[in-house]
Amino acid sequence: MNQPSIQLLSRLALARAIPFRTHRLPASGWLEASDGLRLHYLDWPGDPHTLVLLHGGALSAHTFDLLALALGDDVRCIALDLRGHGASGWADEYSVERWAADVRDLVRQFGVAAIHLAGMSLGGCVAGHAAAALGDRLASLTFIDVGDQVNFTASARMRAFIEGVRPVAQVEGLVRQALAVSPRTDPDLMLYRYQSLLTPGPDGFGWKADRRRPTNFPHILGKLAELADLAPRISCPVLVVKGGRSRVLSQAGLEQFAGRFPRGGWAVVPGAGHNIQEDQPAALAAELQLVITRAAHATLQRTADLPRSRQTRSRT
Repeated sequence: MNQPSIQLLSRLALARAIPFRTHRLPASGWLEASDGLRLHYLDWPGDPHTLVLLHGGALSAHTFDLLALALGDDVRCIALDLRGHGASGWADEYSVERWAADVRDLVRQFGVAAIHLAGMSLGGCVAGHAAAALGDRLASLTFIDVGDQVNFTASARMRAFIEGVRPVAQVEGLVRQALAVSPRTDPDLMLYRYQSLLTPGPDGFGWKADRRRPTNFPHILGKLAELADLAPRISCPVLVVKGGRSRVLSQAGLEQFAGRFPRGGWAVVPGAGHNIQEDQPAALAAELQLVITRAAHATLQRTADLPRSRQTRSRT
């Protein structure tokens, strides 16, 4: 992270009463996916828990920066730039199955016995499809403002803005345009978001993300609907979080989706729109800490219920 970005992140954190300590800033890491594509991730230090974070469409790993700070020293956060986003490589085509395979490659690279997984919007769809393949390694799963049925029209204005972005002379110019679409967003927060999403080019600042073709929304919506069938097979604690101001996920849809999981629960974060991790990072961190703690207690209980000889073998 460059110095101006660090200074802006510090200001954003302090304004939200989130402790800012430079030793907790992330390191960049790289993963070679199973098909050879180079993927980037941010690795925030923490122990003993490991949380993999997946961003929404047209965003990047940096959308979780404030959340990672708010989670504190006991959670290591690994935020992946999905292929075609952020600093990760571009591909000829994108699918939820391929993104989910990248998540499995990431988990395999770290070799951690227990992974907590959280995804926002598109990242939630990817997380749900990756979850079934992770099996017993998945300690908890959190969906951030997404479910099997969403109000797709609620995001139409922002989607149209993203599709219409052309290179600008200064990042601040695009920030002013974005604020006209989302006037409730903190201008500093919007500036921080677009500093991470744009890159300089010969015609000005443009997207880092691959915008060579339209996003395949029918494919993504179809994969969201499939989560209803996958849910009964996901046995870890599951949390579905809705932004209080978001229209993407209704209250009824929130409760119905959470109820599909054997150990599902839900929460509403007041004052947050679709991007809960940016709007209310401390409140989302508190919800994630609860589900992580719940998962840890469940693991301890399962261990306590094992026969004595089995417990001994598991410790050796």
